[in-house]
Amino acid sequence: MSLTKAVLAFLETEIVNPASKFVEMIAFEMPNVTDLADTYKGTWYLSPRQHTVEFVCYNILFFVLFRVGLHLFSKKGSAFYSPRLDQLSESISNNVLQGHVMDKAVLAVLCGSYALTVYHKVFGDNFMYLLQPCHVNLLLLIFTMVGPKESKVTKMAFNSYLHYIWATIFALSFPDTTENGLWLVIENFWLEHYLLLLVPIYLIYTGRFVVFPLSFSYAVLSYALLSLFHSFVLSGFGLLTGHNLNYMLVPPNSPLMHSLGKWYRLAMYGITFLMCLISRYIIVEVLSVGLRIQEWRKANNLMREQGIPQVKGIKKD
Repeated sequence: MSLTKAVLAFLETEIVNPASKFVEMIAFEMPNVTDLADTYKGTWYLSPRQHTVEFVCYNILFFVLFRVGLHLFSKKGSAFYSPRLDQLSESISNNVLQGHVMDKAVLAVLCGSYALTVYHKVFGDNFMYLLQPCHVNLLLLIFTMVGPKESKVTKMAFNSYLHYIWATIFALSFPDTTENGLWLVIENFWLEHYLLLLVPIYLIYTGRFVVFPLSFSYAVLSYALLSLFHSFVLSGFGLLTGHNLNYMLVPPNSPLMHSLGKWYRLAMYGITFLMCLISRYIIVEVLSVGLRIQEWRKANNLMREQGIPQVKGIKKD
């Protein structure tokens, strides 16, 4: 037996197998047979061994990606530390509570929608689904609106969110409007998701937050955060409670995901990375094109007042 096989056999016997048994012991009592038409309940679609190995490997991988992305993004001369961002942020109020009445109204609606969501989940006996990404993203928006502009965490939270807009568009395209008999469930579903889509646009156009220039390293950082949330939080709590939180235990009821079998999560993480890039590099850029035109016009007007020739490609009024 080669040394490699001997090491693998040792790891399997002494580490993987005991860890798998421990995971099975502490996990919620779930059935082994999976009804792919019911994606709310967790099952042992993936074996305890696969859950154990993937939990360790994915979390290590995404943590390393996060650290690499943060390191590259934080290097001197990166977008985060550019003087241009510092100058732009000088005109922004400390937080939304000191801002315009419209900002306060938007914050009130966000909080109201989240309060309704908590009511629906708690009294609908599925409070664990408050961990679903859309509900967490709503909290993220609320946090960014009330957080101080000087805080790096606030700036990074908002700019990370811009990589996740694809999830809202996906939810609106394939809505889950399951009725549970509680007040305004369906109405709040639409309200919450349209808020998740429209409020970031409002915040961009009002200058509430500075949008970082396009940065692949920051895209990697944002993707790693989202993936860590899935691989550590949702996967962990899913096993402990038996809830299929964002399909961490059982794949979506989709022919493509069914065809991938036990490796569907690997495909989901790969698709998520691609969608994060599309969100920031295409969707956000398209949604903010009006702001860029407005900035160009202001620059040209200022240059005209100072007797400087206009920027090429911009027509005179």
